[in-house]
Amino acid sequence: MTKPEAKSQPTAPALEKGLDLLEALATESRGLTQRQLAERVGRSVSEIFRMLVALERRGYVARDPSTGEYALTLKLFRIASQHPPTERLLKSALPVMEQLAAKVQLSCHITVLHGEQFMVIARIEPEWLMGWSVKAGTVFPLSQQYPSAKVLAAFQLPGRRDELAKVIADNDHVSLRKALAALDRISAEGGNFSNDDGYTRILAYCCPIIDSTGRAVAALTVPLVRQDQIPKAEAAAIAAELRAAAAALSERIGGLAGGS
Repeated sequence: MTKPEAKSQPTAPALEKGLDLLEALATESRGLTQRQLAERVGRSVSEIFRMLVALERRGYVARDPSTGEYALTLKLFRIASQHPPTERLLKSALPVMEQLAAKVQLSCHITVLHGEQFMVIARIEPEWLMGWSVKAGTVFPLSQQYPSAKVLAAFQLPGRRDELAKVIADNDHVSLRKALAALDRISAEGGNFSNDDGYTRILAYCCPIIDSTGRAVAALTVPLVRQDQIPKAEAAAIAAELRAAAAALSERIGGLAGGS
């Protein structure tokens, strides 16, 4: 009996064209023109024109009117935040964050990477009359000004870590070597616990949330801002509580405790 020939997989050329464009833009630190995009995906400018118009209309890409370059928006990230893994991260994080805020009497927030930026996806306020916090949904550039940015970049797999270090170096107008040295210090300390680099605007303690591959999927941050100065002994206690909370959350998502 003759064996039937395997059926070829059905294709969706238009969908694949759109995905090619999104994937090409996702790998770029800056935008690309239509011509550059066409070269990158191996198609003509006329082939990708309608697709780019559709992606821009739906809010997945944005065109810079001065340069004509297209870049990804945060829409894909917002969609991803509704995806079960992110939802599970938040469900695991919120109880831990509530306990942390209650213990240290300071706000805390959790951030995740998105390309060359990072976003606050949740925050918890303590029962304290005054303090400092950021709104969920706020997006910041990757810069040494922000402890969360340094921690998220420091605890990545080597290739991705180098990419993010370059973004930080470009944003801060420093050498790549200096940016990498800052990330090495963060890695060695298991997080951000100092404000002596000359870049950080607001002192904040920050630890990574590590998954099973050893990379940071998020960062847990406690800004050390209050109406009174925090004594050194209390600051050390806050750091210890933060480390414990980050380790507990890493374990909850099946990852590694303490960045180990």
